[in-house]
Amino acid sequence: MTTGPIPDETPSNLEEQLLLEQAKAGVAIEIQGTPLKPLRCSPRLVENYGGEPGDWVKMSSTNSLILDGAAVQVHWYRNRKTGQDLEFKFKREYPKAAPRNQ
Repeated sequence: MTTGPIPDETPSNLEEQLLLEQAKAGVAIEIQGTPLKPLRCSPRLVENYGGEPGDWVKMSSTNSLILDGAAVQVHWYRNRKTGQDLEFKFKREYPKAAPRNQ
């Protein structure tokens, strides 16, 4: 069950553009994937970009911003061996509404 490459998401405003530039400059952390526990999507990444399943990790920007009520971060995949970064996307997390008393 593999699919082709997923294109990078384009920033929709200046704030997202700046957040993406910071992430690409290396302000980031690994959030998923290890050599012993590869990403679930590592077969797709290997098929499309090469490497071994344990080479790939999911990254997240350490900076975030609040935009239209959502916390926004940048997520992407990195090949640890080659340093290749790809498939950048914006992760938007909206606050959950408080339950109403009934």
